[in-house]
Amino acid sequence: MTAEAAQRVVVASLAEARAAIAAARSSGVAAELESPPDAAVLYGVLWFAEMNRVLLAEFPGASFTLTLDCGDRADLAHAALIEGIRRVRFSGHLAAAAALRDVAAQRGAVLLD
Repeated sequence: MTAEAAQRVVVASLAEARAAIAAARSSGVAAELESPPDAAVLYGVLWFAEMNRVLLAEFPGASFTLTLDCGDRADLAHAALIEGIRRVRFSGHLAAAAALRDVAAQRGAVLLD
């Protein structure tokens, strides 16, 4: 599967994420799971971190990514990276973003604007 062949879906629950991965898999494309805006604030980092762990266990061969939107909250973006979320969206202060990019690089993750 190539990067161009992906199905982007906004998910806020495990059921939605499972359905999106299954649909993408049956279409032969990767699933790009995106949280709703400010989801780390609304749902919590640990909710998405646990969902990510469950999905990795349930779909070991599936090609999918999960991006957690942390809004402008550097503390939540940092927590998401520490909890193993590999794609984190952050819209806060530039100095905080630089520090978070360093943490992301150390953990094999990506910080998105």
